[in-house]
Amino acid sequence: MAEPDAHLTDRAPLDETEGLIFACSLDGAGGAERLGWDGVESWTPEDAPLWLHVNGAADRVRDWLPGAGGLTEPTASAMLSAESRPRIFHGAKGFVAILRGINLNPGSEVEDMVALRIWSDGRRLITVREEKLRTVRDLYETLIARDDGPRTIAELFVQLVDRLTERIGSVVLEYDDRLDAIEAQAEEGDPEDLRRELGDLRQELVGLRRYLGPQREALNRMMADAPDWIDERQKLTLRETTDRSQRHIEEIDAARERAIVLKDDVANRLNEQLNRNLYVLSIVAAIFLPLSFLTGLLGINVGGMPGVEDSDAFWITCAALAVLLVIELLIFRKLKWL
Repeated sequence: MAEPDAHLTDRAPLDETEGLIFACSLDGAGGAERLGWDGVESWTPEDAPLWLHVNGAADRVRDWLPGAGGLTEPTASAMLSAESRPRIFHGAKGFVAILRGINLNPGSEVEDMVALRIWSDGRRLITVREEKLRTVRDLYETLIARDDGPRTIAELFVQLVDRLTERIGSVVLEYDDRLDAIEAQAEEGDPEDLRRELGDLRQELVGLRRYLGPQREALNRMMADAPDWIDERQKLTLRETTDRSQRHIEEIDAARERAIVLKDDVANRLNEQLNRNLYVLSIVAAIFLPLSFLTGLLGINVGGMPGVEDSDAFWITCAALAVLLVIELLIFRKLKWL
């Protein structure tokens, strides 16, 4: 699936510098001001809330997080670890959420979800990724290009989680559309192609389900043990997000069951075609078996064969075979084999 190119006219440019993809300070009115490494390193808790998005594979980022970044060694290790199973935990200095989003990068499979590691203490929010994630870019554009983004770090955190889940929902709907298209072709399409497509779709659903199960558990725990800088209204949003994640899993399970039923229908159609072909071949063999027996018997090269000297014997034999063929067809029709 190709990455969408929405908002091309107001897209905020991203120039990654030593692992810093972007940094911005929230103005409290839905907008933000861009910062570079100098602005990030000179930031203090008394300044405007800060969001920085970094590439975890960059050496400067790996050195900065547990050092000047202020994260403890265990927290920094979790933020930079290759292990990306969805989970949440309270660190000594902030709250960590490791979640996954839909992979819309060119050449990648949608079900191979991209990990997004989020840390926040209510004044700063740090997101770490190794592959591009469209959700982060969209939210950044609402701040920089359209001045219509979150006003606080808590709102930013909740919107990130919500948009990750929302984009998953759009992909689940696409799977339903694909199943609808396959179902529409079930009677007339090529069964082999349909069975292959259903097999691929089921594998994609299994891959997506494998990631969403732990993510649902992480969201449930986040809702039950949210950080104290998230207010009640934002907790309600997290609850809705968690419920939506549960619905996505239920829809994926329903799509898997539907794919199984469709695959069975396609397999039954293939079996019916095979049985029909075998039936036709059996009827043809039954019709020509007596005729082949007679022609084989009359074709033996031994003395005493009747009609050898009679010039009309060939035509008499052909007529006899035609009569035999008609008798066979009448018998088959009476037996309802035809």
